[in-house]
Amino acid sequence: MSKEGQGDIVDELLSSVLGGESETEAAIAKEQALVRVRVERRKRHLVTVVEFDSSDVRSIDVEGIAKELKRRLAAGGTVKDNVIEVQGDQRYRVKKLLVEMGFKEENILVDETITEV
Repeated sequence: MSKEGQGDIVDELLSSVLGGESETEAAIAKEQALVRVRVERRKRHLVTVVEFDSSDVRSIDVEGIAKELKRRLAAGGTVKDNVIEVQGDQRYRVKKLLVEMGFKEENILVDETITEV
């Protein structure tokens, strides 16, 4: 067995014994995370970009948050390097939904300008 395979097995055993990531860790990470929301114009389309600045981004389920945002906003989007992109100008709706998901309103910064890309 390779050393990488052994490391994976050890990590799985440790996480199962220690309980892995707890919900309280995720809640704390959400409260401490700094979130930047801005709108970019790409060709003729607007895209809302949500960036997460946190020391522990792994505790934040960016994929799950993106899935929920897309579902609740009825819009398409994607995740690239801990950055969520949602189609359309959704700045204020995204902020409201992030607050409902447990992020602190004071830590969500919304850029008022539209950036040309």
